[in-house]
Amino acid sequence: MAELNVNIGHWIRQNAIIYPHKIATKTGDRSFTYRQLAERMNRLAHALIASGLKPGDRVALYLLNGYEYVEAVFACSAAGLIAVPLNWRLSQEELVFIMKDCQPKALVFHAMFEQQAALLAAECPSVSLSLSVAHDGGPSPYESYLQTGDPSDAVNPAVGGDDPHLIMYTAGTTGTPKGVILTHANCFWQSVNGWALGVSPDTVALVILPMFHVGGLNGCVTPMIHIGATVILSPKFDPADVLETIERERVNGMVAVPAIYQMLYDHPKFNTTDLSSIVAFISGGAPLGKELTRKYHERGLEFRQGYGLTETSPGVTGMGPGECLKKSGTAGRTCTYVDVRIVGEDGKDLPKNEPGEVVIRGPNVMKGYWNRPEATAEVLRDGWFHSGDIGFLDDDGFLTLVDRKKDMIISGGENVYPAEVEKVLLEHPAVAEAAVVGKPDEKWGEVPIAFVSPVPGQTLDAQELLHFCSSRIAKYKTPKQVLIRDSLPHSAAGKILKQQLKREVREG
Repeated sequence: MAELNVNIGHWIRQNAIIYPHKIATKTGDRSFTYRQLAERMNRLAHALIASGLKPGDRVALYLLNGYEYVEAVFACSAAGLIAVPLNWRLSQEELVFIMKDCQPKALVFHAMFEQQAALLAAECPSVSLSLSVAHDGGPSPYESYLQTGDPSDAVNPAVGGDDPHLIMYTAGTTGTPKGVILTHANCFWQSVNGWALGVSPDTVALVILPMFHVGGLNGCVTPMIHIGATVILSPKFDPADVLETIERERVNGMVAVPAIYQMLYDHPKFNTTDLSSIVAFISGGAPLGKELTRKYHERGLEFRQGYGLTETSPGVTGMGPGECLKKSGTAGRTCTYVDVRIVGEDGKDLPKNEPGEVVIRGPNVMKGYWNRPEATAEVLRDGWFHSGDIGFLDDDGFLTLVDRKKDMIISGGENVYPAEVEKVLLEHPAVAEAAVVGKPDEKWGEVPIAFVSPVPGQTLDAQELLHFCSSRIAKYKTPKQVLIRDSLPHSAAGKILKQQLKREVREG
């Protein structure tokens, strides 16, 4: 495929010409038209360049959802810089690892993270510029800095296509995060694939997934900005606020995980809120239950289930109108510019309805992992991305996932890798062995459960171990329960028999 010469920052510049007075972003009661967004993007891009940042330099974004996030991502693109969204739910130790791995030159953060941001900057000498964003959009170092920049067009035409646009970190099965490099072309094709959902410049989209997630940023914001739609950004999820916003702003759709849709349904205002503007709710990150789908359909509300990964920008499969209830349990059909195969251990294609590894090819597949050539070579082979997910294609071409990446747990849409949690547990001096498995949970889909055995002569306390974990890793990764055993079951080869532990937690 010939290289696509496109710079993502160009989209906003063009939309400022086509839709100058149309609302582009809105957070709370503050909104900006495409013309205003273009001016702010240009100012920030020029200011970053004036500060000495050069194409290829990284800018870490430690922000809640908001219009500043959109400005920062697209300003980086226009200047040829690489935006690195930081997951604010991670522990300080985890964030330090990411910062040292990508070596950003600048750090943009919300004021509520000021203390943590100062510690990150201190731990990462590459950071030469730190900018604080105010909670309420008022005066702040970020706003003052932005005003120093030139408002004229700032799109580097030499940067685009195969050049990195984002580095999005995803936890690795080895216990350390990997930075997924997504190029300008990756995000362009993700947007084009996303348009198949029927979005248009008249679409009003609500963004509640954090933009540090590929689903929040590339699954929603990027295609909406590309086509010239209106994006309403919610800093934090609150069921009542979401319902009120949908009614007030006449929202047409949003992307979320099943746990969020369950919480919306359980809210007392769900049945009395006017949701007639909704075209479809997009669901991903975990399987969508047929019962919840049916309940929404009873209110005339439609779901469209999808499947994707950070490494695929994320869209791989999706559903069209009227398909979710009919094909409940599946993840939809492949997006327009994506190819999916199901292969066996020998790498050969398997017949329909036979499970195997899901491998993916398309212009939306990542460039690779940042500073991880071996990990990149392991998953990108012969032009195909090997997902590690197990699934099958039915006679209609719909994908059903039957297992997930090795032992990965998805809790409320967040990926929890057992190896990462086990690594923390094994740092405790009294823990000899640890194994983490997922337990079904009505609210979160799954939650992590830890099995541990003590070092001979030592005594373990479950609550103390929970506190030990929570001080080192994010809350959603911390086991919901620690089960202490004299020893853990092993295979003849000495490996812990996780399937046996999984049966134990599922059978109660």
